[in-house]
Amino acid sequence: MRIDALCYEVFVPSGIISRLRQTPEDQRQNPLTFYTIYYIDGGMAGGHLTPKLVGFLDPLDREFFEAFTKVPGVGFMRALKCLVRPMNEIALAIERGDAPFLKELPYIGAKTAERIVTDLRGKMAKFALARSEQPLSIEHESVSELKVEAMQVLEQLEYTRSEAERMAAEIFAKHKNLKSVEEFVRRVFEQRQEAAKS
Repeated sequence: MRIDALCYEVFVPSGIISRLRQTPEDQRQNPLTFYTIYYIDGGMAGGHLTPKLVGFLDPLDREFFEAFTKVPGVGFMRALKCLVRPMNEIALAIERGDAPFLKELPYIGAKTAERIVTDLRGKMAKFALARSEQPLSIEHESVSELKVEAMQVLEQLEYTRSEAERMAAEIFAKHKNLKSVEEFVRRVFEQRQEAAKS
């Protein structure tokens, strides 16, 4: 997103990204409207506070995400990865106090699940009634989606298309179990450090 001379990176849940990619070109909206939440990331004591925006296509998804991330210990980065069931199922589980259901979500342990129920029970009825069949997040991106996103990241880092293709091919051949773009970028960084040493 660009506002005058400022550019903002908007974090979008992986389930939304996947749906946007699968939308046929002739049905894609351009420009897209995102309903955003503004977070300040980082510890107060550390001194490195970074503003982050998280974007949603539906204001109800935004409202649910905001409520979910107010639970101590959840945070927006964890929420981006753990909401792998439809919003109404998660909200219903919270309303009926089903901590074991919540514990099955990625990155949610038993204590966090109990805390989510304690803090949000009685506040989720609206979301439990919503017609939400698709989750905000997906557990693992498919390899093809991951490769597309990896190429986009390299091109944003100003590699030429041929350099990006060569580098992506090398890294995916060497590291067959890559599960996220973050892991891919880390491998790119490691490869560049190795090249600089030799």
